[in-house]
Amino acid sequence: MNYERKTTRGLSVDFCVLNVLGYCCYTVYTTTFFWNQHIIDEYKHRFSSDEGESAEVTVQGNDVAFALHAVVMATVTLSQIGIYDTFTARPPSKRVLVIILSTIAFCKGYVCFTWIVKGSIDFLGFLYVLGTIKVGVTIGKYVPQALLNKSRQSTVGWNVLNVILDLTGGVLSLVQLVGDCSNLRDWGGLFGNPTKLFLSMITIVFDLVFLIQHYILYAEKDTYSQLPLEAQEQPSIQTA
Repeated sequence: MNYERKTTRGLSVDFCVLNVLGYCCYTVYTTTFFWNQHIIDEYKHRFSSDEGESAEVTVQGNDVAFALHAVVMATVTLSQIGIYDTFTARPPSKRVLVIILSTIAFCKGYVCFTWIVKGSIDFLGFLYVLGTIKVGVTIGKYVPQALLNKSRQSTVGWNVLNVILDLTGGVLSLVQLVGDCSNLRDWGGLFGNPTKLFLSMITIVFDLVFLIQHYILYAEKDTYSQLPLEAQEQPSIQTA
């Protein structure tokens, strides 16, 4: 749609930047849990029950494929902003830059802290840090888009098909996680993979909000109220 319209107006820049950050974290999280045998063994050792039952990692191949696909497409979408509208005209907000710098600083701080306290880096814990960042970023990326739709009183420029597919993925992801835990008879796997659990739930909630905006609140509007550029790009919490 951005290619056809030759513009990304209606798409929050903050959303796109945070999308790339979040999926970078999630890609490292899923690929490491799926392929790194040391992490898998560490997970089993840490989460095995007192009765000696081994805990199994619930990250599956489709989670890895999703993360890799998502980080590529999120990067492509972000690049379209630079191509069609330029980042000079549509820069990310200062709060997003603060989030990025804070994320980098926190990750470095965690690595240094575990090295000092334990004498080695807690890689499993670091993966959970990345997963937590992804969950936080997911909330942070959805809120600006929801506020932007509200400020413009329209969802023009926001592809509802992506929302429907996103909602479908969130529901299926949650169903798969529950099914895996049931099959393994290890319900601790729900919280052994908290990133997937909370991502699914958050995605479902926000996608329902977007669908309500598109089909109910602003259903009759095929144009939008033109706002000053700053208001379009950086909708504040006060507008809610």
